[in-house]
Amino acid sequence: VVGEKDTPQTLQEMIAKKKTNPFKLTYADGQDMYIVIGEGPQEGGGFSIAVKELFRTENSVVIKTELMGPEPGESGGTETSYPVLIVKTVFCEEPVVFR
Repeated sequence: VVGEKDTPQTLQEMIAKKKTNPFKLTYADGQDMYIVIGEGPQEGGGFSIAVKELFRTENSVVIKTELMGPEPGESGGTETSYPVLIVKTVFCEEPVVFR
């Protein structure tokens, strides 16, 4: 898992354009592949996206994630947040299956 600042500029721009709606995308730069999941606008802060499973099969890469909210009783604030998960892996030809 990497931060947005540790991704190619082109990918950062794609994320900025898409983050106002839920999205899933892959981006490859020839050496690395980035799997990106955005959950769209969430009311308040304290949200994150957890990787539950990530594995490679004979013909695909499978990723299963879950949106995690603030803990009960935890104040997430009042500003809208846009949780995004970026997973950096070695480049592979197989398609990514999002679950």
